[in-house]
Amino acid sequence: MDWTPDSLCASLEEFLEAESGRNRGPVPPVNPGHRRQFIWPKQSVAAQYNVKPTEFRQSLRYETHGEAFEVLVAETPFGVFGRCELLKAEAKGATTEGMLSNLSRELEPLFSRQFAISRTLGLTRRFDGHLNELSPDPLVRLLFCEDRDVAYTAMQEIDAHAASGLFTPCLIRIIREDGHPYRRTAQWCALDIFEDLPNVCRTTQEAEEALEAIRVLMRTTPDDIVRTIYKAGDVLGDHVATEGAGDVLIDVLLHGEQPYGRRSAIHGMIHLCEWLPGYQEKVRQALRTAADSDPDPSLRAYAIATLDNILLGGPHGPEPVLAGDA
Repeated sequence: MDWTPDSLCASLEEFLEAESGRNRGPVPPVNPGHRRQFIWPKQSVAAQYNVKPTEFRQSLRYETHGEAFEVLVAETPFGVFGRCELLKAEAKGATTEGMLSNLSRELEPLFSRQFAISRTLGLTRRFDGHLNELSPDPLVRLLFCEDRDVAYTAMQEIDAHAASGLFTPCLIRIIREDGHPYRRTAQWCALDIFEDLPNVCRTTQEAEEALEAIRVLMRTTPDDIVRTIYKAGDVLGDHVATEGAGDVLIDVLLHGEQPYGRRSAIHGMIHLCEWLPGYQEKVRQALRTAADSDPDPSLRAYAIATLDNILLGGPHGPEPVLAGDA
């Protein structure tokens, strides 16, 4: 299928509507935990013991997760080695049974990742392909995967083609999403791509829509799961770094309903002043107002400290820890 920005965004809407039905409506965001980078295949255990390919003279049938695989076996003075060439996995044990037990343990991260992809894409079996072979539609959906590294890998594939404008409406829609359990991961990924916002947004209208979506996200989001809101302020101040981005930061600081967005706005402002020295007076005025009137005492202190850093030309200091961060 030849995807267009509109058809791709319409498919994303169908996916999110289906997910909402499956979850029985909007649900609170789920914290997926830290990203664990997936590297496969792992280092060859047979090579560490200098076991030659010709020493794998036996084979056996290995069953797991409802599938059967051939495992080549080498019996050596160092133990029993097994190699599943289809899954690109190896294991070692004192006995054949021990080797198979270790092979199961070695393979579980692979299966866990593949099943997470299948659940996100609605597949009925284990996903055994490569993400770089997927079309744009499943790549966008995988930004909502429960496995953060899958979402990150999909993001890299999208980012490589983001300047085409194909994904831009989807990215703006993701920033606006307020019901999917893994929306914070997807929003972090969209924000990361928007670091190059002038090239990702094909028109002035798209750029304005992206900034407006980020503004609403920062102003209203009552959590900072996976540091999505922190990311938003950093993107605006240290990467986009335009007066339009600065206006968003000031608006969030002075009118944001949630402390996470206001904290992120302060962080973004010191970077913005590095890129736009002519914008410093507006930033200083906003920080003085926040220092006097922000509802959170830690953010009032943060505004004062950031104002001092800007005036002295120093780096930004540590940000405050808010009550909900734990």
